[in-house]
Order: sequence, then structure tokens, then C-alpha cells
Amino acid sequence: MSAVQSAGSKRFAPLAWRSIATAITAIGVASIAQAATVIEFAQMESMPSGNWAIGGQSGGKVAIATDTNATLNHSRGSLMANYPVSIGGVYAWGTYDVSRLNTSDLYIDFWAKMPAAKQGLKFLKVFGASSGSNNYANTTFALDYTGGDNGAMYQVSFGDGSATANDTAQVINFDGSNPSWIGRSAGKATVLTPQKRSFRSSDWGTSWHHFKMRVKFNSGNSASTEVADGAYYVEIDGKVYVDAKGLFNRHYSNGPIARVELFGWAQSGTTPFEIWYDDVRITTGGFVDTIKPAPPTSVQAN
Repeated sequence: MSAVQSAGSKRFAPLAWRSIATAITAIGVASIAQAATVIEFAQMESMPSGNWAIGGQSGGKVAIATDTNATLNHSRGSLMANYPVSIGGVYAWGTYDVSRLNTSDLYIDFWAKMPAAKQGLKFLKVFGASSGSNNYANTTFALDYTGGDNGAMYQVSFGDGSATANDTAQVINFDGSNPSWIGRSAGKATVLTPQKRSFRSSDWGTSWHHFKMRVKFNSGNSASTEVADGAYYVEIDGKVYVDAKGLFNRHYSNGPIARVELFGWAQSGTTPFEIWYDDVRITTGGFVDTIKPAPPTSVQAN
């Protein structure tokens, strides 16, 4: 029996899947509903479809790996991509469409591993709705492909809304350096980087790691009403690398969050590599594991 189930090569074609979506049932439903709404929980035991678009091209391949010695918690499947030596391009993608939510505040958590060669790619990118080729707000949580420490996560990149096209002009460095690089909200935003270092390529090892990210676009729909209330949060394996509030991270004309992309663009590669994801959860209102249980309903006052 084959150890993988392959994805198609047509970029936006929906694929067969089994994914837990929109709600959590069984234990804890009442407490979860109070704080967070689960938009998607993809366990990756088969290829996601529905609001997902997954595929590969130019030598990139995406599949469900079914070797339980390698999958997360020995589950029946994990999502993985094989990249060729990357010279610049989108070799693989795993995109989830959230445009129907009309939200500017999203929480994403998942498990990932890079068990062999450590190389760079976009890794997790949140795309804002685009109303033209030069009107959008994007945020990227990339793995380094500059050659500094290939495979390391060392910054959050975005645009501060000085122009209508916002992608990677501004950054928050995990080591806390160059705080003015956040752009318009420099000196006003609260930007905490407690670890004072990157998540290094050597931190990957061969095992799975837990990532939690939040993206909140700043509010306002005109120059007079925009407010520096954007936010970013990055936690890896229970350690907070970035907790930033009070940011400008969009132009007032930019739309809400449109989609979340795993894998994505890679360049300046030195060797082929693979990257794995599992238990991808997308929520609004908070992270599921931070939700407190509902209070008891049978307490009697004395």
C-alpha cells in the first residue's frame, strides 16, 4: 500500500477530503462557544477540499503521508510537501478561503515539522482581500531563505498602510532589533519579543512543533477614522516570540482577510526539502486551548 495520497496539480481545484469544520462537538462545546468560533479543523487524514485548494507545480508535490511512524501522534495522515531546489516560485500551496467571514481578526494554530534539510519558504501567509493589483494587505510568517539561517523563523512581515499595496515592507524581528522597522506605529505600538531570538533552523530537529499565530488588521475605512489597533501574536512550542498591539498594518482602503496559505513561495534554495503540517485549526475570537470551562450551573447559595 502506498504511504502517500497525492494532491492534484491544478492550483485552485477542490480535492477529496475529510476535515472537521465550523464547530466542535462532544465534550466542551458550551465552553468553546463562549469565546472562540472554530472555522476549520483539518486533521489531514485525507486531502482537504471544500474551502481548501491544495496542489503543487514545477517539481513541487503535495500529498497525505500515511506512515504512522512519521505522522503527528501516529495518526492516519499528515499533510506534506516535497520541494525541489527552489529558484523562486510557488512550488506548493495549501490555501483556505475565509472571505465569507468578512473578518479582520484571525487565529491560526497547527503542528509542523521539517525533518530533513532546513530551507526557506513563506510557510504561513495571510492574504487580505484585493480590490486591484495594488490594493491589498498581506502578512507573512516566513522561514528564512536569505541564507542567514535557512529554515529559521525570525520575523513577521507586513505593510504599515502608508500605501495601498501592503506586503513585506515592514517587519517585527523576533530578536527585538530595529523596532522602528514597524513603520507608522513605531514608538507608539506595544511590541513584545520575549525570547529575544529567532526560532532557529537547529530548533526544528526532526520532531513536530506547535505554532500559534494571530493576525488582526487595524480598523478604519478612511484617513480620518483609521486606528492603530492591529495586532500580531506568535507562539511556538508554548513560548511567545511576538506579542504586538497598536499597529498600523493595512491601508484604510484595504479589505478584510481573504485566505490563509500554507507552504507557498520558496527561493534561493540549496537542496530539496520537505515540510509537514497537521491539525490545522482556524478560529475567530481566540485560540481554542485558551478557553476557560463554562461555570457550573448547579451551584446553590447558602
